[in-house]
Amino acid sequence: MIRRSAFICLVVCSYLSQYSIQATVFSCDNTASCGCSRFNANINARIVGGETAASHSWGWAVSLRISFAHNICGGSILSRYYVLTAAHCVENRVLTPSVLSIVVGADTLNSTEGQTLSLSEIFIHPNYDSRTKKNDIAILYLSKPIDFNDLNVAQICLPTVPESEQFRYPIVNRPLVAIGWGRNASGGSLPNSLRQVTVRTIGNKERTCQSIINNVEFQFCAAVNGGGKGDSGGPLMYYSEKDKLWVLAGITSYGLGCALADYAGVYTRVSLYIKWIRSIVGDDSMVTIPQNKANIDSMSILIIFILISFRIMIRI
Repeated sequence: MIRRSAFICLVVCSYLSQYSIQATVFSCDNTASCGCSRFNANINARIVGGETAASHSWGWAVSLRISFAHNICGGSILSRYYVLTAAHCVENRVLTPSVLSIVVGADTLNSTEGQTLSLSEIFIHPNYDSRTKKNDIAILYLSKPIDFNDLNVAQICLPTVPESEQFRYPIVNRPLVAIGWGRNASGGSLPNSLRQVTVRTIGNKERTCQSIINNVEFQFCAAVNGGGKGDSGGPLMYYSEKDKLWVLAGITSYGLGCALADYAGVYTRVSLYIKWIRSIVGDDSMVTIPQNKANIDSMSILIIFILISFRIMIRI
């Protein structure tokens, strides 16, 4: 009986260990109108500080630039004419639409591929507070539409959440993914290739969050695995197992250094701004996906099933 139990334990532990060190491929529904890129995301959540993203696996990633050259922030494609970013990225009066541009469909900053587009107008949330970063959200209106015939380009899905749940969305302890060309170490150099990092939402009363967050309704915290939090203005996303696509949960707002170990990163809670976004974007093909709190990924269910089976077999 002891040998049998030991064998079962060895099998279970070997399986879980193998899963934990292998990258996970997140398959997308290629028929979806949002949240699905040319290639599937391939993520190893155990890599400290994040990792280089698989080629063209984040089709909605935007590089916001000055004078078509220097990357200053990230963003997300909402529709043909509109891009979502953080208000603090464009609050400087010097940064007028005429000096800003975006690049989409490119994984590297010095690449010649992708589409470069100029801006026509900037919409900063009317209640944005530059001191607390409350309502740190802005929309960029492009001078010409993004060409979605380019297979390397896609748009992100936005969440539709019941009003009673909006201030609690995303739920605590949810794994999310941030992307961007931001530094992956405090004081480090900017990477040339698009990077991804897995974070996990934490409660606002946690020490690492409580000391840095300014408004628990409009902002939320996520803790990183060893540094890196994505670009300011860039997307923080989760994978909907049910819909097989990626949904926007937050906008990278601020943190201390490069998301230092003792401090969480702070993100704008996107679920509260869908009406405001829609009031600007209108009918320009923005896509929202209904969401709820009860999202348990298949791996969690599998682990629970294995552990329960393990306990039952030991008793036998």
